[in-house]
Amino acid sequence: MFASDGEAVTRLSSVVQYALLAAMDLAAHYEPDEPIKAGDIARRTGAPVKYLGQILLRLKARALVRSTQGPRGGYRLMRRPELISVAEVMDAVAASEDRRRRCVTVDDRHATALQWLSDEIDTARRRLLSHVTLADFVRRASSA
Repeated sequence: MFASDGEAVTRLSSVVQYALLAAMDLAAHYEPDEPIKAGDIARRTGAPVKYLGQILLRLKARALVRSTQGPRGGYRLMRRPELISVAEVMDAVAASEDRRRRCVTVDDRHATALQWLSDEIDTARRRLLSHVTLADFVRRASSA
């Protein structure tokens, strides 16, 4: 997600950003029986269509979206936007993301402390994101 001048305002990977934007678009246009074409989502979010297709497949594999084939086909959320957390969307795409982390070489005592801190950050982040729904996300975008 980018500020209006193009400056990055988050440390989220591009795949996570596009997944959140796609999910937010599906939530903003949520109609249980009306699929949304990937091309429409791409146009509104700025996501490349091929990249978006891969993201939507990951969301589908996690039962967050379903797809319908044919001329009236497309994607729709499996549950109402207020029942899907941002954490679920992030987990769906981050699980398959390459998570190469640069590790420093330290002794065991320091490595344990660094791992503890990393785990605490992950736990706090997960707790926060589990309470933010797609409906909350859409409301925030609408009020900005």
